[in-house]
Amino acid sequence: MEHHGSPLPQTSLYPSQGFRLLQSVGAHRQSESTKRLVRGRGEPSLGKSLLDLAVLGSRQTADRRLTSAAYRLVGGVLFLLIGSLANASADDPDMRFLLVDGSAIDGTLSAAEEPGTLRINSTRFAQPIEISTENLLEARRNPSDSGSVEDDGPGTLTHTFAFLLDDRSRYVGKVVSWLDDLITLDTADLGRVSFAAQRVVRIVDQASMPRQILALSDARYRFRRETGWGFTEQGMVCTVPESAAVAAIDLPNRFRIRIEVACEGMADFELSLGDRSSGGAGQGGARVDRRGGSISRLPTERFVTRVEWFGESVSVVRSNASVSDADVFDVADSAGRLELDLYADQVAGRLLAYRDGMLRADVSLVDDEPVLRRELTLINRGDPVEVTGFELFRWDGQPPPSQFLPDRFTLFRDGSIVDQVAEQWDADRFRVDGAWHAIGDLARMEFAVATHVSPACDVTLSDGNRVRGRVDGRDADGAILVRETTGTRLAVAPSRVTRWVGRSEDVTAPAGEASRFQADGVSLWGHLLDGQDVGATFGWRSLAGENDVGIAATDGVTIRFASAAGSDATSGRQRGMLELRHGDRLPGQLISIQPNGVRFQNDWFGEVLVPSDQVSRIRSGPAVTRGETDAPSLMRLPRRQADSPPTHLLVAPTGDVLRGRLLSIDDDTARIEIRGRTRLIQRSSVAEVIWLGQSDEEPAACRYIITTRDGAQLGLQTAEFDGRELRGTHAELGSGRVPVATLESLRIGTRETSPRETWDLVPVKEPKTFE
Repeated sequence: MEHHGSPLPQTSLYPSQGFRLLQSVGAHRQSESTKRLVRGRGEPSLGKSLLDLAVLGSRQTADRRLTSAAYRLVGGVLFLLIGSLANASADDPDMRFLLVDGSAIDGTLSAAEEPGTLRINSTRFAQPIEISTENLLEARRNPSDSGSVEDDGPGTLTHTFAFLLDDRSRYVGKVVSWLDDLITLDTADLGRVSFAAQRVVRIVDQASMPRQILALSDARYRFRRETGWGFTEQGMVCTVPESAAVAAIDLPNRFRIRIEVACEGMADFELSLGDRSSGGAGQGGARVDRRGGSISRLPTERFVTRVEWFGESVSVVRSNASVSDADVFDVADSAGRLELDLYADQVAGRLLAYRDGMLRADVSLVDDEPVLRRELTLINRGDPVEVTGFELFRWDGQPPPSQFLPDRFTLFRDGSIVDQVAEQWDADRFRVDGAWHAIGDLARMEFAVATHVSPACDVTLSDGNRVRGRVDGRDADGAILVRETTGTRLAVAPSRVTRWVGRSEDVTAPAGEASRFQADGVSLWGHLLDGQDVGATFGWRSLAGENDVGIAATDGVTIRFASAAGSDATSGRQRGMLELRHGDRLPGQLISIQPNGVRFQNDWFGEVLVPSDQVSRIRSGPAVTRGETDAPSLMRLPRRQADSPPTHLLVAPTGDVLRGRLLSIDDDTARIEIRGRTRLIQRSSVAEVIWLGQSDEEPAACRYIITTRDGAQLGLQTAEFDGRELRGTHAELGSGRVPVATLESLRIGTRETSPRETWDLVPVKEPKTFE
């Protein structure tokens, strides 16, 4: 139970009285792994991978020579890469990082040199991405796990306790001493820590400590809010009636919510499981038709679970259109303030509500097929309300005992309560109200101390410790230094972090000119860069990042460029299009077709001559779209033409088709052979030329695929980028320059096999013969 009122004066730690931090086991292991990696006794393929990456970065153009400066650059890149890999041990867990601009990236966490900065290590980039904690929403292990305990509910006696402090930080460990208002604990991940006793809000036996999923103060961005909902320093406020805020928090099957709401006027507030659908919050289904006034329950009817605070009473309801289970209790004694502990078991269809430790409502109805809600909705229909507290925990499904809990008390394992707290604490006992008790008898202790959450990072560790503070760089062993709200620095091993909440509170839309880096596990807003300075072909600057990084040459990476203002995406299609057999497309203008190839003009590659056997189609102007039934007749090959089949289709702007053997096209005339006779056709009458048949040759290998806003798609063998244009080489088109304003996407990898229109001749069926 937490109490809100006038914040108490913050009491600082006592570093002069023997405060000491011990290096955690995780940090030690990380340091040893780092030493092995630097000495070259890591994975056998590491050196080869780094060398390949460095060599790739040096291939900026086919004719560029590797100078002595480039050699120094490669050496520097190798040094940076080895250093960045040394910061992240192979044993470090993968985390999901969510950034302020909506970006997301899977990687490992490591310390940075600069205060207020963290590093994200990803195999997609040659160097770690440095992220300011101001731009970090959250980093968490997948699946999300606070890491406080392995299992919920009572467990074996360990004499290990969780101490919740007035800034919502939490230390978990065994009490070493409690003398002169100074408490010292031994923790698994932070070593020995000390703090002032005046800061303690609650003490809970670790074996029964619930696993916290999130709190309002460190997960505001999870709430999708309608007009009228906003945040203040105290919490979340709604001033417009009928407005909703949906918490997309992936509710577990069983959970507990601690909610505190204040209303100075007439309260009409609702909390419902599920989203706000057209049928009402949490309905998740359409309206049920009740012909003849039947009240029988249909299997399609889903139950709604909600809590409503109206005036001086609270109702807890589990219902559908046919049946319901509800409890109502009075809250007139709280004068405009509601504090509830809600326990929900979605599989059993049960909801319990506790107030001041007393069970006030218990409703239960089971769906024919249980519906597990993963979101919840807050709706205000009356005077303005303020949600000052919202904490979500996992629950083991065992209802807690119903007993009144005063503001300040000690709860023992046998259920007895004393309205005092500890006066003294030894290694195996504590004293309350003048009497000594064994450590194993303690279940919970409340100190009636108000919490005051200041802006800070919130870091949860594997052993359940939760540290609040600011990042203050790193130490010599690679641990992240966190300066606590009282000024004391704690060394946090990155491998022990299960969740890191940054200082950013909500998602902000990225700038319109931002591009997007996409790959498996990565979606980053930012800008493509020349990678020469970071030892790669391409570099990347994340909008939320502090540094430039090289893009590792791995398949599956796609850059989607921002749309340039005023760009005409259809201009290329209107001018004409050259299509190659392996799927590449190039906008431009047809110059001529001769026996030695197709001559085509393009702004990026200039005038090119492409071998005819590499071309599948040329569009030189608009034409009427052919029907689906036209293709079979156009592709039929009669027996009399088997020895000299037609090779081309000429399509007129009207949609008419002429089939034969195209000889040439010049500025004015197209020459085509039809049944042995050469015919001349005006160039203006040809809108499209289609090559019949299919080449058996494999297309030339490519490393990069680009698409543009005017319909082009090109596979490039080499590429580089200077910020204004992308330069590359194409197997059939040669060297070209594509302005960034026309680019739609850049993908690293080979051409993808995709279904496309083919024009293969099909011989007619041979007649049957009889002898």
